[in-house]
Amino acid sequence: MPIDATPDHVAAAVPSIGAAAARWIDHLGGGWLMPAWEAPGNDFATRQARFAGGAKLELLEPRSDHGFATRFLDRYGAGIHHVTLKVPALLPAVTTLEAAGLALVDVSAENDYWHEAFVGPSQVGGLIVQVAWAKHDDEGWATALGTTPEAPRPDAARLLGPRLAHPDLEAAARVWHLLGAEVARDGEVLTVRWPGAPLDIEVVSGERAQPLGLRMTGTAPLPADEIHGPAVLVA
Repeated sequence: MPIDATPDHVAAAVPSIGAAAARWIDHLGGGWLMPAWEAPGNDFATRQARFAGGAKLELLEPRSDHGFATRFLDRYGAGIHHVTLKVPALLPAVTTLEAAGLALVDVSAENDYWHEAFVGPSQVGGLIVQVAWAKHDDEGWATALGTTPEAPRPDAARLLGPRLAHPDLEAAARVWHLLGAEVARDGEVLTVRWPGAPLDIEVVSGERAQPLGLRMTGTAPLPADEIHGPAVLVA
């Protein structure tokens, strides 16, 4: 039985949010939703940008030598880290996914503003899926922080979502269906969509499971690198 979920954003780990902004804000025209936020414990900082069409990219910057963002960069380099799916309530979603055979880790529902759990990349196919409940939407968070979201520039690129490779498209389709998506197959390509959501996922056949880049329109392709993170793939 699938969960009731909507994709909220895709996230990339980069060494510096400020340096990565040269691509995602200055060049591609994304608008910051709010100032950079530093997590309790100072392990990482995060900032989200919205693009034409409404899809969002989160940039994650390490702020300690031992946090998850540092470990990710040390192991994989700058690139796509996770996709976040929002649910109406976290614990029922966790129960449903575990009953279907998925293992979730770092389940946290202790505070009154954010609940989360994670499905590991070995189960999904090359990236982490964060399942989360949030007290506020984007505008609500901005109000709580005393700021106003920036609109994307009029010439901003449109973010469609990540492209992933997977060696077993049938297995990938089953997992994304459990995660609430409508999955369609056309040859060696899966299209993973949630009704009404601006962010979707494309999965192509490949020798190993891994993220390949972010699909965008309104821009030329851009290579992955260690400053800006994932490649921009022209859809």
